[in-house]
Amino acid sequence: MDEFFLRWRIGSPGSATFSLDFPQEAVEVHTTYVGDGLGSVLQAALDLQGGSSSAIAFLPAEPGGTCLFFAGADSLVYLQVVDFDDMSSEAGRWGGGRLRWNGHVSVERFVRQTVTMAEHVLVKYKNAAAYSAAWGGVLFPDDKLRLLRDRIGDDASQRRGVKPE
Repeated sequence: MDEFFLRWRIGSPGSATFSLDFPQEAVEVHTTYVGDGLGSVLQAALDLQGGSSSAIAFLPAEPGGTCLFFAGADSLVYLQVVDFDDMSSEAGRWGGGRLRWNGHVSVERFVRQTVTMAEHVLVKYKNAAAYSAAWGGVLFPDDKLRLLRDRIGDDASQRRGVKPE
């Protein structure tokens, strides 16, 4: 699937929604500030862009969370979005996962949408410090965004299909 958009919206204090918006459906993942979900998504994009065939992003939600599992990456990557009830205990961490969505997505599109999503967050909060204040002290992943921009050659003319907020 080439047509999708990523969004990160901070809602009530301490919670955010990560959205994968496809033409026919949307997958919304609620997460909390007990971890760096945005940074984890950026790291997965960095891993895939760097040539890794797999990656994982974790979006915590006390005590559970959602994992984005990326596998078999080439130009497309197989993505599974899986919710877990208990990610805080070692004994129950991977038990009872519920598949929310699965399918193939373009690696290039995922990487570019991740950059666009993070840039929209910075614009909305004006700077990294304001983001951190809104997100319970979790730092904005500046270094990961900068590295991802550098790797893909952050050329606005190369971006296609940016969906405005």
